[in-house]
Amino acid sequence: MRSKKALYNISTQLICDVVTIINTLIIPRLILSTFGSEYNGIISSITQFLEYISLLTLGVSGSTRVAIYRAKGDIEKISRVLKATEKFMRRVAFVFVFYLLALAFVYPLVVHSEIANLEISLLVLVIGLGVFFEYFFGVTYAAFISATQSKYINNIILIVLRIVSTIVLMLMINAGGNIIFVKLVGAIFLALGPIILNIVVNKKFNIIKKIEPDESALSQRKDVMAHSIANSVHQYTDVFLLSIFSTAKMVSVYSVYYLILNAIKKIELLFTNGLEGAFGEIWAKGEKEKFQKNFNVFEYLIYSLVSVVFTCCYLLIIPFIKLYTVEVTDINYVIPVFAYLSVLAYAVYCLRTPYVVCVQSAGKYKETKVGAFIEAGINLLVSLVLVFPLGITGVTIGTLVANIFRTVQYEIFASKNLLNRSNVVFVKRIAWLASCFIITIATIKLLPGMEIGSWLQWLITGACYFGISFIITMIMSYIFYRGELLESVNIVKRMFKKKEKVSNECNRVC
Repeated sequence: MRSKKALYNISTQLICDVVTIINTLIIPRLILSTFGSEYNGIISSITQFLEYISLLTLGVSGSTRVAIYRAKGDIEKISRVLKATEKFMRRVAFVFVFYLLALAFVYPLVVHSEIANLEISLLVLVIGLGVFFEYFFGVTYAAFISATQSKYINNIILIVLRIVSTIVLMLMINAGGNIIFVKLVGAIFLALGPIILNIVVNKKFNIIKKIEPDESALSQRKDVMAHSIANSVHQYTDVFLLSIFSTAKMVSVYSVYYLILNAIKKIELLFTNGLEGAFGEIWAKGEKEKFQKNFNVFEYLIYSLVSVVFTCCYLLIIPFIKLYTVEVTDINYVIPVFAYLSVLAYAVYCLRTPYVVCVQSAGKYKETKVGAFIEAGINLLVSLVLVFPLGITGVTIGTLVANIFRTVQYEIFASKNLLNRSNVVFVKRIAWLASCFIITIATIKLLPGMEIGSWLQWLITGACYFGISFIITMIMSYIFYRGELLESVNIVKRMFKKKEKVSNECNRVC
């Protein structure tokens, strides 16, 4: 059952991420070419500022998941947990309304832009509408379906809405629609997702609505809150500093690069979304030997994925940026040093995935919260020092240094307290990963140069690079991690066999 649900979650998450990637590449590109870098930078900056509301959720999502794991399927206990979460989120919703209004007033006064203050304020309000619904009407049941390994439900809803919204927004922009109305329609589609999710979950899982909340369910909220605050500071430091100390156009440059990197991170993090619930269930049942065995395979898969995906990203990001911004001339988007440091920063971030899953599945928020604050402090301090002499490159160096610290800290904690293993395992995996990267780059450099002057050439070149990187990673896996490689293949086979068996049984019934 775990394998089947994991397959549903991962497959639908993959489709959802692909649809989201297409949406986040097409719409900003149209905004860039139609409205210019100034508007694109302002919209990116506003979106980041509004996402600070994750601070207001105070770790509720994480503590809700932990409480649901411990309920072990008891629908009455789960309903009490969800009731407590809903009650808390309603109070937070009112706080966000005041934050949104304050931001609409203050933000136009501090941002460096030639756009009229009134128009910026309206953009804050319409973008905030979608964010409000996305967070406060979706957090409770999003946490529930994640903990119960049913995230595929939300994925299917999002897939449909994002396909429709992409088509509608494309038509509006190409027809010469006003940017305010374009973002308003986008916000409405964001709002529909959590509303539909609430209706579906209540009907499918028979959640008891009229029940007293379990206030103790959020007992880990303060510890999870520490992670939420620190992670938000770390995640949003770059755009915050660029918004205050640079220009809207430079924020646009930053956002274009991170459209690509966030898209890659989404694909990598689908493993977290699909498997955290399974790991949480195993840990709650005390199956520690099984937990450790599955973790070793999961860790290997993440490192292999990072090896293939980020090697290709390193080679293809500059050609992509040149093609993506070919018609945009109001600022230079091609900054190689910034690009390569950003790729490295995101690769390091993604390497922490298995350790984050391990820690969160075991509910060890309190024990790891200090590291979260140190990470945020490192990023803020280093970025603040370097943003003046190095600009956009400076803030990325801050992110890279902080990511290295936090990934190492997570690994040390997980190895010592949850996995009972030596840190030498981590050092060996890093050495293996670096070897895969170096060998792949060296192999590609020996091949004849490939000209990339169109999207077709970029896709063909990318496919070639992917194939080379994949083959080298598999060879290196067979040499150094043969057991994990074979077990990974067996897991995939078992998942598809179970799915085929279920399909055959359904066909016989029909």
